[in-house]
Amino acid sequence: MTRAAWKILLALLAALPAAGGCAPCPESLVPLDRLLDDYNANADAIPRLWARVEMSITLDTPESPAYTWRSGSPTCLVLLGKGPQRFGPHDFVLLGRETAAVELFRTGSSVRQGLYYVWYRFGRRGRAWTGRHGSVGVPGSMPLPIDPMQLLSILAVCPLPTEPGQLPAAVVGMQNTPGDCAYVVTVVDRQPVTQRLLLQREIFFRWSDAAPRQPYKINFLDDAGRRILTAHLKRYRPVDVSELDDPPKVPPVMPTDIEIVSNPFGGVEAFVRRIHLVLSEMTAEDKWDRSACDFRPPAGVGLTPVEPPPAPSGDGAAKGNAP
Repeated sequence: MTRAAWKILLALLAALPAAGGCAPCPESLVPLDRLLDDYNANADAIPRLWARVEMSITLDTPESPAYTWRSGSPTCLVLLGKGPQRFGPHDFVLLGRETAAVELFRTGSSVRQGLYYVWYRFGRRGRAWTGRHGSVGVPGSMPLPIDPMQLLSILAVCPLPTEPGQLPAAVVGMQNTPGDCAYVVTVVDRQPVTQRLLLQREIFFRWSDAAPRQPYKINFLDDAGRRILTAHLKRYRPVDVSELDDPPKVPPVMPTDIEIVSNPFGGVEAFVRRIHLVLSEMTAEDKWDRSACDFRPPAGVGLTPVEPPPAPSGDGAAKGNAP
């Protein structure tokens, strides 16, 4: 084959990915520090949040077959008030309601109560779960339908860890699949009691020379490393921060079209099959009281503690504790 023919062949091969709609990944990279610094600068610019939400949720419960509820209009709310510790816990609630007076679903966290929780009530269907902040993820914990302590990451408004050599930590890998090129940031932390290192979630940032480096997908992992939930994040829009004492010159942004889908495994309950959220009117204005995030389940809903009951002490332990 002549040199001219080789050049033509190589040019054709180079054009194949573009012709097939899958552009090759960029050659340029940004270091993890810069990726996290840019993300955290945006997140830190949002100390609190109020947003309207149009929501649909599909439940598959022991009481009945799969059931989908849709709000039909942005009557639902997201509330966030960041706590004194940078990485949480925070006051937070995702509130599903049919009207301003009829609540059907809540998942959230209360700093004052030291609790995180989920509850729902759709007609005769109803259930509630609650756990303590200091015991998140202890061995033997009951899996939640949706974990509010990790749910906040879908809003892309809370910072990721950056301190070298400390936990929690964030590490980065690259996904170099043509057409789906990504920085994959994995959050790692210790499990209470066992102190084992566990992968908590995988956050996919755009790897592009043109598009903003923003999260577009998050995988949530259980203690066994299984990807139990996947969130898809789209339509980033600015948050109104004009009411802050020192608002940033460039308003921060957050995703406003979010879909969360469960990935059920054998032996693992998946009460929540799918949640779709469309956010609007996002503002950092201080227009709500933090008591709105308190755990107050409706009457008649069965309550399930998340943490396992304390193990009974044996004779030896009892003797050791005797005066």
